[in-house]
Amino acid sequence: MKGKILISSPNLLSDMVFYKSIILIIDKTEDGLTGLILNRRSDLFITKDIKSTRKVKIDLYYGGPVSNNHYYLLKSESDHSESIKIDKNLYWGNNLEYLFDQIEDGLVNQQDVILFQGYSGWNIDQLDEEIENNSWIVLNDQIENVFDYKENNSWNKIIKTFGKKYRIWSNSPDDITLN
Repeated sequence: MKGKILISSPNLLSDMVFYKSIILIIDKTEDGLTGLILNRRSDLFITKDIKSTRKVKIDLYYGGPVSNNHYYLLKSESDHSESIKIDKNLYWGNNLEYLFDQIEDGLVNQQDVILFQGYSGWNIDQLDEEIENNSWIVLNDQIENVFDYKENNSWNKIIKTFGKKYRIWSNSPDDITLN
């Protein structure tokens, strides 16, 4: 599952955490799976004054309900041992100081980084059960589009591609009770 993208199905529209979510699975261990919600930008951001007397501002995304006091980053390239490879040119980690240093040195483009607060997690068999119960649609070959999914309306666009069965849900309001 590492490197797979999960699209929440309409079965999760009443789930306040995962409704209209696009999740990238970033890690798999014997304990379970870790993922980040790609399309849930928060109203928060992190700024840092850097040596060159300019301020760097990075938007913060809600990665999931687990460990909200920790920050994680997703980036398209790695050049240090603290990043963990997900697939091809996609890495994750949590060393924000190093990230800001790389931005200051011009080695990382801010557009190639997504910063998350918290993550999503599943026990080893839990996600398989949720997939069997049609809560998630698994995309096997869309990892190169990861940075395109960070827009809020990405779920609406992608759910339309699954045919008539899902097309009606693409325009549903975020609060399904308002429908």
